[in-house]
Amino acid sequence: PEGASVAEVVCKDLGIGNSKSVDGQTIKIDDNISMVFAKGSAGTAPAYYDSGMAIRMYQNGATLDVTANGKTITSIELTFASNMYYVGADSGELSAEAAVRTWTGSASAVKFTSTGTDKDHRAYVAGIKVTYTE
Repeated sequence: PEGASVAEVVCKDLGIGNSKSVDGQTIKIDDNISMVFAKGSAGTAPAYYDSGMAIRMYQNGATLDVTANGKTITSIELTFASNMYYVGADSGELSAEAAVRTWTGSASAVKFTSTGTDKDHRAYVAGIKVTYTE
């Protein structure tokens, strides 16, 4: 939309080593948008893996917080690897389960939580694209 900015990142370009935990680390996408993956209630902390070139959110409650510094997020496009796309959002609308899912709404922060309950139903985040306005 007119006046909107877009911040995006591909996880393989973040320079995170294979199998390295990203639990609780703030990852800046641009000057206004950041994301933080956290273990939440899952049994395993989120980590980057070369297989899939994605950050794994483990089943049973791992989280991803996307935050805008004084801006309003209107859309978040999540690209998932290996058909692992099992997440829910704490607000707005989230498109159906697919390799690319889009959140739409109006928020300064959005929390995604893994909804799967077994190893075949995780979320492997390979990329994220955030649209936001002033």
